[in-house]
Amino acid sequence: MKKGITIKVVLYSRKDKNNLHPVKIRITENRISSFINLGFSVEKKFWLKSTNRISTSHPNHKEYNYLIDKKLEGLKETQTSNIKVIAGKMNVFDDLESKINNDYQNQYYTKKKHRTLYYHLKKYWGNLDLYYYNIDKEFYIGFRNYLQLNIKPKDTLTNLPSNNTIVGYLKFLTTFLNEKKQEGVFVGDLDFVKKVVPNKIPTKIEPLSKEDIWALDNLLPSHEFLRPILFDALNTFMFNFWANGLRIGDCLRLKWGNIKGDAIVVRMGKTKRILTIPLTEKNVWRIFWYMRNLPTYYDWESRKWYKGDSPEEWYNSKKNIPTELEFDDYVDINFVEYINLLVEYENYKDELFNDVDYHCKDFNFHIRGDRYSLEFNNYVKSKSEEVNNFSAELFKEKKDILFKSLIHSIRSYSQNKRVKDEFIFPFMRGFEKEQNATKFNNKISSCVALINKCLKEISSEVGITKNITNHIARHSITSISKSLGADVYDLKDMLGHTNVKQTEAYINSINTIQISQKNTERVSSLLDDLI
Repeated sequence: MKKGITIKVVLYSRKDKNNLHPVKIRITENRISSFINLGFSVEKKFWLKSTNRISTSHPNHKEYNYLIDKKLEGLKETQTSNIKVIAGKMNVFDDLESKINNDYQNQYYTKKKHRTLYYHLKKYWGNLDLYYYNIDKEFYIGFRNYLQLNIKPKDTLTNLPSNNTIVGYLKFLTTFLNEKKQEGVFVGDLDFVKKVVPNKIPTKIEPLSKEDIWALDNLLPSHEFLRPILFDALNTFMFNFWANGLRIGDCLRLKWGNIKGDAIVVRMGKTKRILTIPLTEKNVWRIFWYMRNLPTYYDWESRKWYKGDSPEEWYNSKKNIPTELEFDDYVDINFVEYINLLVEYENYKDELFNDVDYHCKDFNFHIRGDRYSLEFNNYVKSKSEEVNNFSAELFKEKKDILFKSLIHSIRSYSQNKRVKDEFIFPFMRGFEKEQNATKFNNKISSCVALINKCLKEISSEVGITKNITNHIARHSITSISKSLGADVYDLKDMLGHTNVKQTEAYINSINTIQISQKNTERVSSLLDDLI
């Protein structure tokens, strides 16, 4: 027989002419089952589900169980070692260990869930063997109580673990048991689960506003609080936002070879769907920093821009570029022209930030947006036009030329055989050839945690009080797109969801906050009118 065959003793559901259930051996290969009749039948009350044997209360139990064991031994002797005999009294921990040790390839979070479920079941049950027949309603209630007492709470105010975390563990255990039920390993009844497992509470997500996104999108390396690791984290976050809410795991796996023509083509790790993301000025700005055929445009040590001020500076910018990669003079020229105007504008903003006119209104000092706010930027724009100190039209023209040349350059760069297998973003560099799925996915997990930590530091510096994580990029682009009238089915395709209900859940979690805020504003306005 081939690998993957399972043999199990079963009590046949269809009764014989004597109104008894025949005992048979079921052989399953590729989900197709055949049966060997053992020549005897019993009443259902004499069948032990836990061991797949005849109960000792049956007068002929010794003879029948001997016949079962003898037939199983004969089958094992005549077949290969690849046969898996399901004896009924199987250890849950053994099956979970097998799940953990299997190669899940990109299904990292599934493997992680099996590992954490194994850990908590071990802690709850102790060092004893856990058999499938041990799992019943009382077991679920006990495990639920254990989780409530032992899961580390995220909310330090209530000192209680999240209800949804408890639900997640219990539902994943149920999913695991249902799989085993399909295999014929677990024969218990799970109808009680709905009564024991609490309902999941919808998570309220507070997406970033358009003002928040503007502040993040316009941060430059030259802003004094930024350093390389923060700028790399910012680039991944904003790339995911402008890539229509790409998941961070998919983003970190992106290689230059994923760029096909004027688009980035990626197969999503979670749903396996293929997404096509067009190259735009917004997302190419986030990836061109990592092209090795261009100079380092910002020197983090000296905290200054490379602006092509001298032939010597231009030469130094080229010497670290690998000889097998062609230096892109066209992009270099366009960037220098653009950055000169950008630095001029940033310097002008620094000069105007303490402008009395900005902070005063009706002869009273009042709080205005900080250095990185859209409000302050709009004030600077109005001032620059007023005194004709800055050419906004020339700035836009140089920006457009730069981004058109960048798209062309990135398209050519991605076709180079020497770089197509390199990760675009730097966090996973060196893991391009890693074959061990566990090591690879553990690296992704640590990178995600690092990026989230960096995002919190950035948000604090620019005055964003919301909790920013990589996943917020998906909710934020959904929220802003919905406010602009995007159709839910368009959003579904944009996010790569397999079901529109997933998209609706995104929108509903956003709307609960927006509706609450608007309602508060309406009531507040009503009360103000009564004064």
